[in-house]
Amino acid sequence: MGGSESVRDIYNRNGADGSGSDSESDSKSDSNRNVLNASGSGKVCSNADAKTKTNAKVRERGGEKEKESEVILDTNELRLIEGHGRLKVRLSGNRIEAEFHNLEGPRFLTAYLRGKPAEMAPLVASRICGLCYTAHSINAAEAVEEALGITPGEEVVELRRLLYLANNLRSHMMHLLFLAVPPIKNLISVLRLREKDLVEAGTRLLSTSTQLIEHWGGRSVHVPNVVVGGFGALVRGKELMESIQKIESLRADARKFVEHVLEMELPELERFRTMISLKADGYPTYARSAPLIINDGSTITDEEYVNDLEEVVREYSTSKHVYFRGSEATVGALSRIMLNRRRLNSEAREYAERIEWRINPFLMVKAQAVEVMHYLEEIVEAGERLSDATISPNGYPCMGNGKKGRQAEPSCFTGRSGKGIAIAEAPRGTLCHACEIEGGLIKDYRVYTPTAVNSKSIEMDSVEMVKRFRPLGGEKLKYVLEDLVRCYDPCLSCAVSLDFLSDRGS
Repeated sequence: MGGSESVRDIYNRNGADGSGSDSESDSKSDSNRNVLNASGSGKVCSNADAKTKTNAKVRERGGEKEKESEVILDTNELRLIEGHGRLKVRLSGNRIEAEFHNLEGPRFLTAYLRGKPAEMAPLVASRICGLCYTAHSINAAEAVEEALGITPGEEVVELRRLLYLANNLRSHMMHLLFLAVPPIKNLISVLRLREKDLVEAGTRLLSTSTQLIEHWGGRSVHVPNVVVGGFGALVRGKELMESIQKIESLRADARKFVEHVLEMELPELERFRTMISLKADGYPTYARSAPLIINDGSTITDEEYVNDLEEVVREYSTSKHVYFRGSEATVGALSRIMLNRRRLNSEAREYAERIEWRINPFLMVKAQAVEVMHYLEEIVEAGERLSDATISPNGYPCMGNGKKGRQAEPSCFTGRSGKGIAIAEAPRGTLCHACEIEGGLIKDYRVYTPTAVNSKSIEMDSVEMVKRFRPLGGEKLKYVLEDLVRCYDPCLSCAVSLDFLSDRGS
C-alpha cells in the first residue's frame, strides 16, 4: 500500500468513528471534534476554536523569538489505551510538532523506595502498574539480587521466565482483542466484531493466561510471590501442569486469532529510527545478563544501555521522555521481531515469514500477534521442564504460606552494598530497573519504561503522518493518529513519572 488514497480507504469512517448510530450520538455530544477550518487550507482545529485559533505564548530562547504556534489537531483524551493521554499537533511557521501528553498523576514510587530496605523493591515496584506488575516485580527482584550478589537457583530463574511469558501473552491479548483490533476495523468495541468465535477464542486465551499468573505469582494482581532471592510460597511443578495443559489446548484459538490479525490491512508509515531489543540465545523475553542489539548491527551491555539513556522533562506531560544517545529509539514487539525473528519458535516463525517487516509502527500489531503464538509455545515447553520441580519458600522476605508471612528482619542485608541492573523484554518493549544499595538500604532507584522510551517516536511518527496525509482532513486524520498511538500499546501508568521532576521547566 502507499499514498494517502490507500489510507483514506482504510479509514473510511462512517460518521465520527465509523460505528453507525452510536458514533452519531457521540459526535453530537462532543464539542471538541476536530474539523477542517473554514479557510479550506487543510489546517485542523477544534470546533471550540474554529473562529479563534489557539496560539502558544511566544517564548525566548537564546535571545531569539520563536514564531507563534497554533494547535492544528488535538485528539482530546485518547481512547482505548492504558491510562489517560492526549496527542496535540502544532504548526509553527512551516514546522509541524507533536506533543504526546501523559495525563496520569505522578506517584513517586521510586522516590518512596529511597532509604527503604532493599527487599521491599519487588513489592513496591509491582504497584507501578495494574497490567505490568509481573514484569516490574521480577525486574526489581533481579536488580537487587545483582546489586547484592545473590544468585537464585535455576528452577527459580525458569519459573520467573515462565511468569514473564504468561504476562506478555496476557498483555498482548488484552491489547489486541480489546484495544487495537476493533478501532482499526472501524468499531467502537470488541462486542461489535462480527466474528464472535474470534472474540471467544481471544477471551479464552486472555482468561487462561491470567489464571497462570494467579497460580504462580500468588494472585492475579501485584504478584506477592516474587521476592528477592526466589519465591515466597511453595511451588510444585505437578500443580502447574493443569494450567499448562489448559493453555496447550488453546493452540487452535491462538491460530485463529493470529491468522485474523495478520490478514488485517494496515497503513504504511515507514520511517527510519534506532531500534533496540535484548539479544539472547533464544527469542528474547526474559534473560539474565543478556546484551542488547541495535539495528545498526552493534551490541551493548546493560550497563552501557543505562549510561546511554537520558531522561528529558516535558512541561506538557507528567512523564519524562527517555532518549537513547540523545535521540529517539523504538522498543517493543516490532523491534524484537525485526532483530530476532530467526529465533522464534517454529510455528511463530512461519507466521512471521508471511509479513514483509519494515520500520512501520502499524506493524507492531502484527508483531504482537506473532509473539502470541511464540509465547504460548514457550509456556508449554517451560512448563514441561518444571513438571518435576519443587521450589521451596526462599528469598527475602520469606512469605511463609503466601498469605500473612513474616517480613524479613531489617538487618538481613545490613552492611551489603552495590549497584544492580535488570533488563527484560516486557510486552511493550525493553524494561530496565537500576538500583544502588548502601548498607542494605536503597540509595537510588530508576525505572526506564518502554513507553517513556517510545514517546519520542510516537511524536515523530505523528508529525510524519500529518505531513504525508493532511489531505485526509482533520476528522479522519484524528482517528488515524489515534490508531498510530494505539499500535505502540502505550502504558501511561508505567510511564508516568515515578520520581520528583526537580528539573521541570529547566
